[in-house]
Amino acid sequence: MTQHTPSDGHQPGPSSRSTESAFESIATLVTAGLPLESGLRALSEEVPSRRLRRAMRQMSDELASGRTPDEVFSHQRKGLPHYLAGLVRAGVQTGRLGEFLEQFLVSVRRRRQATGSFWRMMAYPLFLIPVVLLVGTGVMGVIVPQFKEIFDNFGVELPAMTMLLLSLSSRPFVIGMGVAIPLFVILVLAVLVLGPYVPGHAIRLRLFQSIPLIGTPSRMRGLSEFCSMFGLLIRGGIPVTEALNMTSSALQDANLRQGTRRLAGWVGRGDSLEEAANGLPHFSKELISLFRWEPRGDAFGDILQRAGEVYSARSQVQVSVCLLVLQPVIFIGLSVSVGFTVIALFLPLVKLLNELS
Repeated sequence: MTQHTPSDGHQPGPSSRSTESAFESIATLVTAGLPLESGLRALSEEVPSRRLRRAMRQMSDELASGRTPDEVFSHQRKGLPHYLAGLVRAGVQTGRLGEFLEQFLVSVRRRRQATGSFWRMMAYPLFLIPVVLLVGTGVMGVIVPQFKEIFDNFGVELPAMTMLLLSLSSRPFVIGMGVAIPLFVILVLAVLVLGPYVPGHAIRLRLFQSIPLIGTPSRMRGLSEFCSMFGLLIRGGIPVTEALNMTSSALQDANLRQGTRRLAGWVGRGDSLEEAANGLPHFSKELISLFRWEPRGDAFGDILQRAGEVYSARSQVQVSVCLLVLQPVIFIGLSVSVGFTVIALFLPLVKLLNELS
């Protein structure tokens, strides 16, 4: 079988629902003992993706012509992840193709669930922060200057809180806030859309994941993805170096994808997994500690897959913790800001009313 070494660019994994549904159906057919070529032909009529439909028809024709599944799946095809060849080869050799495809789907769904939970967590502050800043800028630019005019007309002696608020409502500050808000929105959108295509994405992601609280769910999600994919290939008898190369092409985590590619190079030169990973900044100490089980063979694959399940659960827990912490923090910050503004504006009015009475 031809070994496909991933390039430096990111080749996305099978995250689409159409690809996942097709793999699930293929796994069901294989487990039931039905001919793979017939199942592929039938499924090609149902999948919505044109590229995937074309690839499945071509594979069905090749299987019907007498080629083995290993030969058919070893070629890179648009619409199919190229590391699927390793799973098929391992499944055919061990007679557990259906089981391997099912386990692969479990890891894909786990990754999708963790990704959805993470972005639901981030959506709260990413939406609320610009809205609060926009409302605050409106208050500073429109309402506070009107109170300042009242204070000037009556010649009221202003307390320190009010003077601080009035200084913040100065024209340069309001203009600066008005410019900062769209820049913040543009920056967030640029990071989300263009971040993976700008050099240094792995370093930026590693720095983000080192941030306590909000970076932990992303790190746990990446570890779960790595352990699940790598463990599945090891269980299938794929050599470590080849399994690392295939895993790197499947990972969505840019930091681990880059680190796994480099790790494969060092292991290919004769280093052990643990020795090579110790010299790379991409892998945490807790993950490196799992690599000492490399000589255990299939048991090593089982350990990695169990670790993937644990990391997935930890990712979900960390998302819940972040929400429990972020919501009160944002609410308290908003309450303090509103309270400060109201008190600062009404203290001089109370003093003025007392003097008039």
